[in-house]
Amino acid sequence: MRPTTSALLSAFLQKGSKKWRVPQLLERVRPLMDEAVLLVELDTLLQEGWLIQDAKGRYALNLLHRIFSGKVETRYEEAYVTLPPFGLRVRLGDFRKLKVLPGEEVEVEVQAIYPEDVIGRLVRRIRPSTQTFVGIVELGRNGRLYVTPQQPPLSIDFQLPKDTPTDLIGQKVAVRFRSWGLKYPVGEVVRVLGTPRQHHTEIHAILFEYDLPEGFPPEVLAEAEALPATIPPAEIEVRHDFRGIPTFTIDPEDAKDFDDALSFRILPSGLYEVGIHIADVSYYVQPDTVLDREAYARGTSVYLVDRTLPMLPERLSADLCSLKPHTDRLTFSVVCQMDHKGKVHSVWMGKTLIHSQYRFSYEEAQKILETGKGPFAEALQTLNALAQKLHAQRMKEGGIRFETPEVKFRLDEAFRPVELFVKERKEAHKLIEEFMLLANRQVAFFLSKQRGLPTIYRVHDIPKPEKLKALQLFLEGFGYELDIRNARTLTRSLNALVDEIEGRPEAHIIQSVAIRTMPKALYTTYNIGHYGLGFPYYTHFTSPIRRYPDLLVHRILAVVLAGEPTPYPEQQRLEEMCRQASQREKIAEQAERASIRYKQLEYLARLEGAELEGIIVGIESWGLYVELTEFHAEGLIPMRTLPADVYERDAYGHTLKGRYTHRKYRLGDAVRVRITGIDFDRRLVALSLIAHEGELVR
Repeated sequence: MRPTTSALLSAFLQKGSKKWRVPQLLERVRPLMDEAVLLVELDTLLQEGWLIQDAKGRYALNLLHRIFSGKVETRYEEAYVTLPPFGLRVRLGDFRKLKVLPGEEVEVEVQAIYPEDVIGRLVRRIRPSTQTFVGIVELGRNGRLYVTPQQPPLSIDFQLPKDTPTDLIGQKVAVRFRSWGLKYPVGEVVRVLGTPRQHHTEIHAILFEYDLPEGFPPEVLAEAEALPATIPPAEIEVRHDFRGIPTFTIDPEDAKDFDDALSFRILPSGLYEVGIHIADVSYYVQPDTVLDREAYARGTSVYLVDRTLPMLPERLSADLCSLKPHTDRLTFSVVCQMDHKGKVHSVWMGKTLIHSQYRFSYEEAQKILETGKGPFAEALQTLNALAQKLHAQRMKEGGIRFETPEVKFRLDEAFRPVELFVKERKEAHKLIEEFMLLANRQVAFFLSKQRGLPTIYRVHDIPKPEKLKALQLFLEGFGYELDIRNARTLTRSLNALVDEIEGRPEAHIIQSVAIRTMPKALYTTYNIGHYGLGFPYYTHFTSPIRRYPDLLVHRILAVVLAGEPTPYPEQQRLEEMCRQASQREKIAEQAERASIRYKQLEYLARLEGAELEGIIVGIESWGLYVELTEFHAEGLIPMRTLPADVYERDAYGHTLKGRYTHRKYRLGDAVRVRITGIDFDRRLVALSLIAHEGELVR
């Protein structure tokens, strides 16, 4: 479903079953769409059956008494089903009374629609849950063994079979649903993970929690090993040969796969030729092979704190497709002729052969940029100047300058965190980023001009109007203004805000809130542009070793250039593949955050009782979330530990106010806190409040 369609349906849901006239809707969806786009969307939704129109021309949702299928999710005791077309949550009731579990596939009927709340009933069970739950084995009062799921948290115990050995008591295990007993679900232990709070135990718990594979099936490894190590002469003949042109890679020091390289030379015309060369994974991974099906299922590589779970076996990711130095490699390239101002005069795309002469780490490349001395120094400095021009142009065209800090650890030989730090992004990182953005942009623009060709875009929508209004009110509390009249004024206003808050105490929280206002970027066949980057056309082409959508784009681009039929002629099927890729990306991000969170807790455990500085970054009905400034980790001050009062949270979650004392806690407020405990099971740092905005709390 198109992102604009999803946003329009969300507007309908805010008012439940209320009927809307076009002017009312237009006021709600600006600046996301104008009247012409709105009328097209309304007509499409009428034809697809999501809306109905009465005799007065008013529109309303057409969901009542319709039956949908989906997978059960839970939050606390509540069960609900998220309908895939536009993320609508249908609430079903207490999952324990319904005897359903997360992951179970069911049919539901919509019974009532209220503002922001849709009620449904369970119609039919289609398939039981195959989800894995992680918890610690405990002995019940009746002598039976139980597991209370900690990840994901579930407020019900799994009863284990009578023959489960008692030496599992106290061990962390992964369990899977078998059947329902009289009161509890019965689960079977599918993996003993080990003693809690041990590194390998907790990392394997994350793997099971997010259903991430530990290794590759034998048939996948066998197919990878059977691939030829040498490049056939016939393949070399049909490719553009770049082996004689200065070429190099720039990657992290500990990188094992190098999926992109840059080549550089000055042409007789005085223009610069910049080659952006990407590993040609599509040559080795053919559609509908065992390797291809495994890559599609994984969707992306996953980067945990101590390991990488690659999308492709190492035979490909770290060998055949890795652009290692002093080795001939097959690539798919975007070659741009540019002037010294960064203007692109011409673009060539095609299959190539390269031979990287040097492998730079980011640190080594940065040193050369700073000193002007070292291998390819002149080329690196010219490319850096071009990258800065590209960045400036991107900002001028509507890109947003937000950056999020990336937390990293140094681990000892026992995988204990000995240092926590924020990865610094310097010019060398930005150099590579700008040329990858350029290649992605050029490929997307080219494919968009092929009439009738379904292809993949990486899109990013403008924030929803109600979220923009909330952000505007939040900023007013700090004395800043935000212009939300349309997409262009919003971008300019946000970038001006970034400049204005730089170096100020509130900068971090303002940027965090602004980023949370933005929708997530995703893959789709419907192009609406990439708002955050300011690009009308954008896709992912530059990382096929670790992202499946990039591999699909390679295949589509290859057949277009060769004048052959596309392997993905059905837009609906390609859209399904986009949804799968977006979902796998989301799971990977959650797993990566979980592993970082665990290491943060492990690091902070040694500081229990310490007093630390922080800022309020979240306000919920159950307490205040605080980011510890020095360690970039979040903790919770429970509501019950705040000074006695009746506290009320504002509608946007920006402020907590005491009814009687009138004490206010606001996002961005500076606090001093004490670490009172570390809850590894809930991945939570418990805090108590010592001082708020410099004033001791009594």
